[in-house]
Amino acid sequence: MIPDWSYQVALLQSSEGISSNGNQSSKFKPLIRRVPTNLSENKSFNKYFEPRVVAIGPLHHRNPRLQRAEKVKLELAVLFTVDQGVTEQVLYKKIKQEIGYLKKCCKAEDIEDYDDEELAWMFFVDGCAALNAIHYSIKEEKPTDKLKIKIDLLAFARIDLYMTSVYNGKDLKTSIDHFIDDKIKKTIAEGNSKEQVWAGQADDEPAHLLGLLRERLLAKHKSSHNYKTKCSMIGKLLMGFGSEKQHNKTFRSIKELKEAGIHVSPSETSSLRDVSFYFGFLGTLKIPRILVDDSTGSKFMNLVNYEMCPDFKNDFEVTSYLCFLDSLIDIAQDVKELRHAGMLLNYMGSDDDVADLFNTMTTDLVPDLEMYKQVTNDIRKYCDNPWTTSIAKASYTHFSTPRSILGFLGALLGLLFTAIQAYYSLRKKWSTIEQKSTISHFRFLKS
Repeated sequence: MIPDWSYQVALLQSSEGISSNGNQSSKFKPLIRRVPTNLSENKSFNKYFEPRVVAIGPLHHRNPRLQRAEKVKLELAVLFTVDQGVTEQVLYKKIKQEIGYLKKCCKAEDIEDYDDEELAWMFFVDGCAALNAIHYSIKEEKPTDKLKIKIDLLAFARIDLYMTSVYNGKDLKTSIDHFIDDKIKKTIAEGNSKEQVWAGQADDEPAHLLGLLRERLLAKHKSSHNYKTKCSMIGKLLMGFGSEKQHNKTFRSIKELKEAGIHVSPSETSSLRDVSFYFGFLGTLKIPRILVDDSTGSKFMNLVNYEMCPDFKNDFEVTSYLCFLDSLIDIAQDVKELRHAGMLLNYMGSDDDVADLFNTMTTDLVPDLEMYKQVTNDIRKYCDNPWTTSIAKASYTHFSTPRSILGFLGALLGLLFTAIQAYYSLRKKWSTIEQKSTISHFRFLKS
């Protein structure tokens, strides 16, 4: 039997929020989805997607391992209603009234085992607990002062917020903004520009905390422009004398870039889009400074998971950034070079751990090759040029370490002293010859 094609198309459009004219509905928001198969099948990724202590939302609600946190969530929810001066009956009633809309935030098969009463209570408790945890994250007073909650449990709960919580409504928006700002500071360090301005990328409010975090990470500085190749007068001269062959050389890591005469420095802003290459006598790659700790893997992998949602239209900017960073970090030596340059702040552990983290996170990821295409092309063009590579080789050989610099300066001083000694010897010799010539001339005149 041939299936009804038009019915299947209509079903797909209704489930994915696509209008009849083929466009995505402007009112539609990305669903709370399970992790894609290509990520969930990788066992090394499980720790990034499985909640550590608390389940928020229906996907992990009945997980036995997370049940001990249910009491804590209830206490946080009660504290939230008390602090906000509203009764649980009023909030619960409002959620029950909106249960039809809230169910549309999840895939039907993920909530088919829950009735409306259970879902409404779950959304009420989880929502109040999540908002309270975010709210107290920016206050000096902690909920641990009022409730018997261990600080480690609350810390892990805040990490779990990125996995399933929904950002909806404008209550406590200031707290949410400060919460995201705090996470930005613990992900990307500030750029060289003192004026860091955030401007939202989307017209609508983000549907998820991850959406808000992603927008902030990708936000451009108000004075930033589209990427253009930058080079000094000397750089233009050197590149003009170069060969015409097209970008045959490849680069893999920070160590190889350093050997090619390319150094890394902080970009003007903390935006992941702010990556550029400048060449003069030597090359300079500008990228945002990154901070790495135990939460880095969870944050970035959940951002990657968010970008993979089929109902979220995007260009995989975070995924592309991770893949670009992975091309720079191959081994622990690359991490060490970034640390010494002040480009990477390692609060995670050894340099090997950081290298393994980035090498593992990018497994099976597909980036948007256009995002950093101009930067990589400029680097390859620089590496193809025989003049720049010769200068870089001389610089790396004679100026890469303090010992080589001292050796070069010693040799230079030796040549200088030799030249001075030769000068004074010649001067003395010519003075003697001139004196003898004068005496001979005087005797000749006297005779």
